[in-house]
Amino acid sequence: MLRRNREIVIFNLSAIDLFCSGMGAVMVLMVLLMPYYGKKDPVVPLKPVVAVAPPKPIDPEPEKGIRVRAIDVVFVMDATMSMNDELEAVRSNMTSIVQVLRRLSDEVGVGFVAYIDRDVPWAIPLKPVTRGKQGEENLRQLLKGIAEVRLVGNEDWPEDVCGGLAKAVSMSWPASGDRRQILVLIGDARTHPEDRDRSLAIVRKWVAASPNRSVNALYTGKPNPKWLGEFEESKRYFQEVATTGKGQYLGDQGDLLGSLLDILIVR
Repeated sequence: MLRRNREIVIFNLSAIDLFCSGMGAVMVLMVLLMPYYGKKDPVVPLKPVVAVAPPKPIDPEPEKGIRVRAIDVVFVMDATMSMNDELEAVRSNMTSIVQVLRRLSDEVGVGFVAYIDRDVPWAIPLKPVTRGKQGEENLRQLLKGIAEVRLVGNEDWPEDVCGGLAKAVSMSWPASGDRRQILVLIGDARTHPEDRDRSLAIVRKWVAASPNRSVNALYTGKPNPKWLGEFEESKRYFQEVATTGKGQYLGDQGDLLGSLLDILIVR
């Protein structure tokens, strides 16, 4: 039996050759990089710091949209039996109308006049209804007054539109200045023939006092074969009121609130 070789060989010739080759490569790299050892990056002089003022805050542009000056409105309304639906619509929507106007202007005044065949039994004075304790109290009185209006029947077609307009213009209107002042006539019948010229003269004189005044007409009449002639005459009269009053004329659109806002809101 042969004796086992107990010598431990750590390195053989191939391992030594590989080790020497690696060391040689390292030495070559060190020699190549030697010229760059100890060099420092060139010092670049710092530029003086210039204080920059913070940008001025930019004022936001005013919101583009509807803008209303101080506004005074008096509604002049027919209170005869054919106006039941319209009166209920005014009652239920008056608070909403005032709230819309408050959003458009800090100064709002509202009044209300109701006429019948030959009389003007209800008139609520034009008063400020702006936000605040007094404005809320005036709004409460306005709503209370409209709630007390009772429809009255009559036998002929014409109504006392002339008397209603006369009552409205005689109210205590603030000095107009640049205030927008509006009358809104709501009805389905013309004034009595003998009062036509007088009613238009009232409108003409009132709007002539200020370029910011207008009389607008919302005609709620509906065609009826039995009264077709009166329907056309009344429609023509309401158009004449609006033209004379430098305002808008609107026919029945089935949406009283929308029609009123269409008149009141400036575009």
